[in-house]
Amino acid sequence: MTDSEKLDKLIESVSQIHGRLDKMDDRLDMMDNRFDKMDERFDMMDSRLDMMDNRFDMMDSRLDKMDNRFDMMDNRLDKMDNRFDMIDSRLDKMDERFDMMDSRLDKMDNRFDMIDSRLDKMDNRFDMIDSRLDVMEIRQNKMSEQLTELQVSQKLFEMNANKKFARLQDGMDTIEEILKINEMIPR
Repeated sequence: MTDSEKLDKLIESVSQIHGRLDKMDDRLDMMDNRFDKMDERFDMMDSRLDMMDNRFDMMDSRLDKMDNRFDMMDNRLDKMDNRFDMIDSRLDKMDERFDMMDSRLDKMDNRFDMIDSRLDKMDNRFDMIDSRLDVMEIRQNKMSEQLTELQVSQKLFEMNANKKFARLQDGMDTIEEILKINEMIPR
């Protein structure tokens, strides 16, 4: 075999290697696009969770304000002890609901951690990546549906809580007016 034939064979081998590398590069680009889409969906979910967290903070703030007002009323109205016990019970139930919601958010955070670890392992598995990505997309859609359901539940809870806060406020105003009329507190 002559040097020219050896050189031609070497060039042909290099061309084949380049062809295979191009195919691998195309496949990596396709995977990169899918990862980008998943990152966008995770960002959307993270944004939605942040919005929910802000709403919970607002609800906590409102509960704190109500708790301070209860303390003031308790000091003035020793005779109304039974009514305040009922209100305190309601606030405890609301607090339990917040704890349950926090627990759900923790579970969702754990799920995201599990997904991240799986994504790290996928770098070395080109042949199985398409099927695993499909499975992850299905799980992500399910989580998105669960998040939407959680938001609907939260909105219903907020509506109910706002109604109860309004009724509670009306009751407190009435009690205060009655006490003023009976001259139990200064006008």
